[in-house]
Amino acid sequence: MTFSELLERSVARVGNPICFGMDPVLKRMPAASAPEEAIRSFYLSIFDEMDRRKVYPAAVKPNSAYYEQVSVEALLVLRELVGAARDRGIPVILDAKRGDIGKSSAAYAQAAFGTMGADAVTVSPYMGGDSVGPFLKVAPERGVYALLRTSNPGAADLQDQRREDGAPFWQAVAEKLVEWDNGSLGAVVGATNLAEMEKIAGFFASKGHEIPFLIPGVGVPGVAGQQGGEAAAVVRAMRAGGAKRAFHLLNSSSGLSFAYEARPGTAPEIAAVDALEALAESAKI
Repeated sequence: MTFSELLERSVARVGNPICFGMDPVLKRMPAASAPEEAIRSFYLSIFDEMDRRKVYPAAVKPNSAYYEQVSVEALLVLRELVGAARDRGIPVILDAKRGDIGKSSAAYAQAAFGTMGADAVTVSPYMGGDSVGPFLKVAPERGVYALLRTSNPGAADLQDQRREDGAPFWQAVAEKLVEWDNGSLGAVVGATNLAEMEKIAGFFASKGHEIPFLIPGVGVPGVAGQQGGEAAAVVRAMRAGGAKRAFHLLNSSSGLSFAYEARPGTAPEIAAVDALEALAESAKI
């Protein structure tokens, strides 16, 4: 089974396209005996609440940097959380944005898929096919999300540069993704420019080669200060561009993890799953 097929099965099973970003920020989490225990108990309690209510996301996405900055032991907690998600049938995307020469990329792939046990990893395609290729070869059934169009302020520095034919640089990346895809390659596409997202979806549709998008920056209904795109608008833009397959993921990180901050007196795990339900419902159009 390819990663694309795994995603379709997961979205169908849980009934939503939501990706739950698991990026711990210690100052926003209840205190515990040690930082590692704070992270472990915070996310395991959310998983337990998901179990209690039978409400799950289609995937989870821990960003490895948030664990690496805490301690070596926090990486063991990350591996435990990866296992907890997979035990529940939830695919795990390790957000690590790797990319290096071939041998190093192969080592990074083994670390993500073997050591950490993730189902997918994010990569930077800047170094080209011999950098991305090892991620697809080490474990062909595992997913690889290449950065295609990001929404950070500095994205324009390179992604908006024009080729001789007038097309933006991100289109060159998109063309290579079509060429490299083995059924498990996806693209990271930010949610903040819906017209451009529609155009990107249309590019892949025009090639007859739809690949799964990982779409960060999707705001959670009722949570103030959320970044970017409203879920229904994102879904509409994708469909308008010609996206048909049910494997595109809408990601929210702090809006789900720390939803309790907007609801004083509500337990973090209850607020998180409430927010997950609300975001899942808003993605239905």
